[in-house]
Amino acid sequence: MSNNFEASIGKIGLFGGVFDPVHRAHIQMAKMAADQLRLESVRWIPAGNPVHKEIDTPARHRLNMLQIALKNLKDERMVIDHRELSNGIPKPSYTCETIKSFMKDFPKKKFFWILGEDQFLKFKSWKNWKWLLGNLILVLCRRPEDNVEKKKSFGYLSEVIKSLEQYGGKIVVLDVSPDSVSSSYIRDFIRKRQDPLDILDKEVYEYAKKNNLYSN
Repeated sequence: MSNNFEASIGKIGLFGGVFDPVHRAHIQMAKMAADQLRLESVRWIPAGNPVHKEIDTPARHRLNMLQIALKNLKDERMVIDHRELSNGIPKPSYTCETIKSFMKDFPKKKFFWILGEDQFLKFKSWKNWKWLLGNLILVLCRRPEDNVEKKKSFGYLSEVIKSLEQYGGKIVVLDVSPDSVSSSYIRDFIRKRQDPLDILDKEVYEYAKKNNLYSN
């Protein structure tokens, strides 16, 4: 488990998610990975038809909000990748199929899959997870252990890390700020007509209101 990566051309961060909507914690994870691992780019991959999660918001709205947020971020390393929304990936969209598509398009690149704690703890439920370990470096974005429950969670995370490393997995751990923000939390804010501007891009919020997203 190491965070010591030298700068080099050929390292691409992959950040898959529903992004419903994209928010501050997503941005922080992507920027931290790009900065600390010196990635040439982070490709944001809006989920098409994920296996483990139901999506209520149409893809075009999720994509539009992501485009707004990254435009305002003004970081050329951040790139939106549409392959799971197109017909290029079999449905439902499994991460292993997405990675195979990237390997075909970028055969000489090294891939870093950025994910949060919840996804990481479920990694062994992913299709062909052992194959993924051999073809990806996992970038776990972890919140600090700021309370007793979090310390227990840290212990469990460490066990999962050791378990995956026993299968040859390469895992990088990045400590992010202790935000408890989630997309469901933000959707609830918008549904209650509350203003989540401290955790959500202003234009993304206005887009969600204009299109009556999360109103039910």
